[in-house]
Amino acid sequence: MSGSKQIRRKPILLALLVGLCGNATLATLSVSQLAFTIFPIIALVLAAHMLYQEYLSVPMEGDTPLCTLLAFLIGVFGYSAFLRTQFPEMGTNYLSVMISLVLVIWLALKMGVAARPVAE
Repeated sequence: MSGSKQIRRKPILLALLVGLCGNATLATLSVSQLAFTIFPIIALVLAAHMLYQEYLSVPMEGDTPLCTLLAFLIGVFGYSAFLRTQFPEMGTNYLSVMISLVLVIWLALKMGVAARPVAE
């Protein structure tokens, strides 16, 4: 990761949490196999508020906005895959798992965790 491309991790983790909680809230309200609970709604509101406060306090520079979008989508598709694994009668989770894996690899490359070797 180069010095000019600083990617902060706090908004990325908050975006992942917003994606998870958002999908959990929708699933709680729409899937008949799940019992209703208020906790995903509370967690969604708190995580979205924290992400908004982080956005107001520190500007998002470089690849941070793209990485937060990727983390949000990883949360959405990851929870969808988890839910379909838990309840197989809802359908297959193959597409959700594959999309999640591609997004995780893309995020790892963007953040420099899985850096490509540079020829000197």
